[in-house]
Amino acid sequence: MVGMEKRSALFALVAFLYCIVFPFIARAAHTLNPKEEQTVEAWLRRHSGFRQATDADCGCERDIQLMRTGSGGIWKPVPDYHPYLATGDFNGDGNRDLAVVVVDTAKRRHNFTLLVFNGPVDSADPTPTFVCSNLDLIGSGLFYGSPRPKPFRLVLGRFESEGRVLVPRGRTYRFADMNP
Repeated sequence: MVGMEKRSALFALVAFLYCIVFPFIARAAHTLNPKEEQTVEAWLRRHSGFRQATDADCGCERDIQLMRTGSGGIWKPVPDYHPYLATGDFNGDGNRDLAVVVVDTAKRRHNFTLLVFNGPVDSADPTPTFVCSNLDLIGSGLFYGSPRPKPFRLVLGRFESEGRVLVPRGRTYRFADMNP
């Protein structure tokens, strides 16, 4: 009987963790928790010629609104959508990773840079594991999670396009359309 009670308690614990913890890891989000905010702020302090990209930088108000309200069918609303922020388990290691776009204030064109930080993030050492600069991301955004097929991958691209898929490669990433 004691063995049965232990099994029941273990099952209850696993069910609890699955229902409570797993959704936060697997779920995509477009807002940052305090530790992620500190990490981005620390990176920006070390790189004073940059600022965090905003919704206004996108020039895509209609697309942002459509993302937040949903377009029906499999495309559910993402109420916290921001085109230049995404979090989720991009590399499949069980930790929440962070992608953020920053703007080089010294440049007028191709002034966007994508930074990806593997989780758990560390604001004491805000070193991204992937950096891609000289991008033109007006009218573009970051996308992650449903309804795309699993394993979920971070996608960077224009709204209503296939975009460029970022795939894990060791501790960093590469775009799927690049040669290994």
